[in-house]
Amino acid sequence: MKILSDRSQLQESFSLVAGIAPQKTPKPILQNILLEAGDNGLTMFATDYEISAKVTVESVKVQKPGKVLLPARETSALLRELNEPTLTLESKEFRCTIESSGGSFVLVGDDPEQFPAETQVGKGQKINLPAGEFLSMIRKTIFAAAREESRYMINGVLFDCHDDCLRLVATDGRRLALNYYNLAGGKKKAVTIKSVVPIRALQLLTKAISDDSAEDLEITFTENQVGFRFANVSLVSQLLECNFPDYDVVIPKAAETSCEINRDLLERNVRKVAILSSGDLRVIRMNFGSQSLEMSAESSGVGRADQVMDVDVKGPGGILSFNPDYLLEALKVTDPEVIRLDMSDDSTPAKMTLGESFTYILMPISGS
Repeated sequence: MKILSDRSQLQESFSLVAGIAPQKTPKPILQNILLEAGDNGLTMFATDYEISAKVTVESVKVQKPGKVLLPARETSALLRELNEPTLTLESKEFRCTIESSGGSFVLVGDDPEQFPAETQVGKGQKINLPAGEFLSMIRKTIFAAAREESRYMINGVLFDCHDDCLRLVATDGRRLALNYYNLAGGKKKAVTIKSVVPIRALQLLTKAISDDSAEDLEITFTENQVGFRFANVSLVSQLLECNFPDYDVVIPKAAETSCEINRDLLERNVRKVAILSSGDLRVIRMNFGSQSLEMSAESSGVGRADQVMDVDVKGPGGILSFNPDYLLEALKVTDPEVIRLDMSDDSTPAKMTLGESFTYILMPISGS
């Protein structure tokens, strides 16, 4: 194999698939990336048997077709350090030479014929939506998913699709994020899906999709797999085999108090007050009056913070305490000027409406 490639696109594409290659594995061959040059340009493929990704780089000149297996970590680090606009890659047997102005770097890989074959998703139910819209949905939900491996049932994001509406839901047991998108209707057969996609697969997708992407994203669900395909990227992941909690019962249907708050001002004030919240138990106290919100936090031996801001309150108000980090994580991924908070007491979840299609449920910290 011998190719001439744009370095920037080569590095970006390689970095994406390299994120799949495991650092530790009983099968060392999986720590490599398969590069194959042919009539359609250069393809890169990586897998750890649970997730696999393939990226096609078209801005290459293939002088000699072929394939080579390269170590993911070292190749990725090298491509980041090289700064020439174009690179030449030439492989012979299990070695690949990368040449740039004034430098020559030889990487030793493995037998490409021993690398696992590309994962194929079978026939299943399909969803299509703009890739940029999907990226926004992921950002508005994934932060609320559980990270602890012991909480396997909620180590992913629920894809719940019915009535031409796709809902993404994530929870860690203390908060829940829900975002929905109305799909284009008119299909003869309605799509009904309820599957949990691992966090890691979605994190990889966020690196591949740009904010302003107008590309169409196709998602295919089978019984135990999900496939994502858009532009020059395809990603396949195993689904989580679990029973995701019934999220609908968590969402409050009524509230004693409703409050409209300027989003930017709330975020700035929460950040300030949170500085003096205790390091062991992050808590800020929020006192909703008739037309004001008083926030406070205290850290023993460090100090105390108090902040007052104007808000529009309907109802009796009340006092609730929250983890400030949980508030800030939701506020930073939404952009409406005004948000709404519906609440009752510290034994009932508070509901934040952070946009037309973005709902955030947060459990208050009782007894603080």
